Amino acid sequence: MRSSVEIEASMVQIYPEVSLFDISPPLTELSPMRLDIESPDAELIAAAFSQFMLTSKNPLYWFYGTNPLILSSSIQDVPMPITGSHVASPLPQIMPGSEINFKAVIDDAHSLVEYRSDLCVIQWVSLSHLHLLSAWFNQLQFVSRNVGSGAGAFEREKDAYDILSQHESSKNSILRCYGWLDMDRADALKLHPKLSSVDGTSVKALLFEHIDGLIPLSVENVTTDIAEAALKALCGVHAAHVLHGDIRRRNMLLLPDGRVVWAGFGAAKSASHHPLRRQDFWNEAASAWTLLYSKMLPDKLIGNLNPDY
Repeated sequence: MRSSVEIEASMVQIYPEVSLFDISPPLTELSPMRLDIESPDAELIAAAFSQFMLTSKNPLYWFYGTNPLILSSSIQDVPMPITGSHVASPLPQIMPGSEINFKAVIDDAHSLVEYRSDLCVIQWVSLSHLHLLSAWFNQLQFVSRNVGSGAGAFEREKDAYDILSQHESSKNSILRCYGWLDMDRADALKLHPKLSSVDGTSVKALLFEHIDGLIPLSVENVTTDIAEAALKALCGVHAAHVLHGDIRRRNMLLLPDGRVVWAGFGAAKSASHHPLRRQDFWNEAASAWTLLYSKMLPDKLIGNLNPDY
């Protein structure tokens, strides 16, 4: 009979090629029971909220169970390198011209354009600065934010989309990325007339599909089904040997059909460019589980709708 450590090691050894949801024997509590979060016990919720107001900590963090992905210390240092990494052809470089037509400014770093008759969003970055989101952009119901700044974050995000866009298991986990642009100030201003961050001769950008009704995942709209969709989408990202690097709710986007995609790959690492271990991917999935089931859903229970994570 195998020990619990041996079973744990055997599961980690096949991730991320095998989704967490396909591991056998199944991981218990990976998808917690569908609890009625609309009408929980009023007395319990009132007491939990009072405690939260006193301590700033939600005492119901345990409500959806314990994280089944926390690894034992004996597994963390076992050599399990990722080998056979995925290498993809680079995304096409899109040249400024008649195929891209400006439609509207979204914010300092994003504009709405038409590309080959498709409505798209350009995410801009200058070589010296990377803008944060504006309220205007949130109103258009699309979110993407990088970690880091400038060309470094852009290259990490581009490298991630190079791989994810061509990996079959990952395509439904991200927004479609048409390609990237690198243009001078004059051409950039044609597609973003208010691009105030340009202080050099080159401006880089990624071109994404635009989806009506796309909204950031929040404490208000999360459910157990949506949380599961988010975790499955992260498994899809990991299947391409891409580590997201910034597990935050702002990087999870909810589509009208209930699908969740991940964005904000400015801190991503791919096993084709970095020495990554299987534990790195497993631990990132564990962080996502904690965010979804130990933070977001319990915060929804007590009405803490604007947490800082």
